[in-house]
Amino acid sequence: MVTALLQDTKKLLVDTPLSIKAKDAKTSARINQHANQLRASLREREFNAGAMNGTEAPFEFNLLLGGQGQDDHGLNLKLLDFPGGWLPSLLYDEDNTQEQRECAAFIRKASMLVLVVDASLVMEASRSDEKKAIDTILQIYETQEIVEAWAKERHEDSEEPALIVICPVKCESYFNDNGGKHDCAEKLYDKIMELYGPLVDSIKEQKSTRNTEILYMPVDTIGCVEFSHAEWSDLDTHTPVFKPSFRVRGNGKQNVFGANDILLAVAKQILSFQTKYQKIIAQLSKEDAENAKNLAKEKGVFEHFLGWFGVETEKEKLANLAESNAEEALKEATTTEALMKALGHKKYGARVKELNKAERA
Repeated sequence: MVTALLQDTKKLLVDTPLSIKAKDAKTSARINQHANQLRASLREREFNAGAMNGTEAPFEFNLLLGGQGQDDHGLNLKLLDFPGGWLPSLLYDEDNTQEQRECAAFIRKASMLVLVVDASLVMEASRSDEKKAIDTILQIYETQEIVEAWAKERHEDSEEPALIVICPVKCESYFNDNGGKHDCAEKLYDKIMELYGPLVDSIKEQKSTRNTEILYMPVDTIGCVEFSHAEWSDLDTHTPVFKPSFRVRGNGKQNVFGANDILLAVAKQILSFQTKYQKIIAQLSKEDAENAKNLAKEKGVFEHFLGWFGVETEKEKLANLAESNAEEALKEATTTEALMKALGHKKYGARVKELNKAERA
């Protein structure tokens, strides 16, 4: 999923001097490893998801969005990938390892949760025992517990924006907008909501989540594959197994689709927070506002501070195109701040559905 996000975001930024990249050597090595595995599979014309290295240990991806030489003014994105088998224990401290406790702490403080769902698992289960295995494989109940606990933590930061993304992946066989032959988009959505609808309803009921956006965001993580067949095993146990295989279509060139909407969602969060900040500043006395600005200036982040929170600086005037013409503003963006403003006004792709809208400033 992280590789897909990188690929799709690079396409989004192709006409700008900005880029998204690994911020450290560990992240770069992990991304390169996955990219090499994927290229080898596509070259052999059959992609076996089970052959790719799964998540056996937690890994924190550290990404940087910014311009050349602008690392100090870039947007640092940290994504934690952890073994699904950890879900049942993350709510409890006893008997947990140090890594599991750190993982639980990371989740509690996260501003965004991405629930990755294998679309082929949901769509290709046909027999009764296969359908019954879906909840166990996806750990639906455990996921809901984790998300509800995270939502309760939002009581402390209920004014800050938060985001939940329900993200079906490997969607190539179920959409016809990226080289696929079949349009099963609504069927996929209905099946996903059968599984995650109770979770969505539970989050909506909590007062602390009035600033929480919930999005449905299907992604073609590879783009040039088609579902072929799947192997099911251990369906009568507590650990059923689903192993899908895919055949490569066309020229075998990776064509990720839909992943850059995740970055749009992040930008919209930042823009929403910026708007609220502007209103707070407007309500301050002139003296208090000047003190806040002077404090920022003393710390050497004056222009960066103002850029993020809506006070125009000379080098960001082009970003004001964003509200009226997001596409043009995106091409003109030369700073991370300007890019966030442009992306914040850009519309989501046609696949995205808003399941819960946050209260806007």
